[in-house]
Amino acid sequence: MSILRFVYAVCDLLAIGAGTIVLFGLFTGELIDQWAALFLKCALATSVTGLLFPLHDFTLVEMCSMLSVYVSGMAILAWRKFHLSGVWRSVFALTITIVLYLNVVVAVDPVFEQISRFMGLAPSQSELAARATQFLVMVLFAVIGIVAVKRFHQRSIHSLHSHTNGVADKHVF
Repeated sequence: MSILRFVYAVCDLLAIGAGTIVLFGLFTGELIDQWAALFLKCALATSVTGLLFPLHDFTLVEMCSMLSVYVSGMAILAWRKFHLSGVWRSVFALTITIVLYLNVVVAVDPVFEQISRFMGLAPSQSELAARATQFLVMVLFAVIGIVAVKRFHQRSIHSLHSHTNGVADKHVF
């Protein structure tokens, strides 16, 4: 494994871990600022690293990386520019879910590829087993996204500075 792939994998795993914590916070109607900032930073680092891989074909990693950069930008705008007011609260919850989904997709794909080599299940990623796995992950995140948007939108922010030690204008991103 090259150093670039190792850095990519570490950033992706950190993003998935932090994103999961953020998503659970959204389920309770709470934004955990420091975890959200860590998640978005790691997701962006994953995306930028994913775009540095040598281009032979347009792969799933490059596609998800490009999309993740744009969707992360929307999440940052909803959070920092529009302060989660009105519809931006739902936009934030949805974009966080999408970015986490994209990170999980690029983590699951190589894992499935390695398992399939040993088990002979899917020599190419176009096989039924790989597509079924991708479909199940997509459906799971669609349901999670709907629940996150509904719960985070319905509940008011307990305190914008509840996790920033009382400093309302503290910018962690």
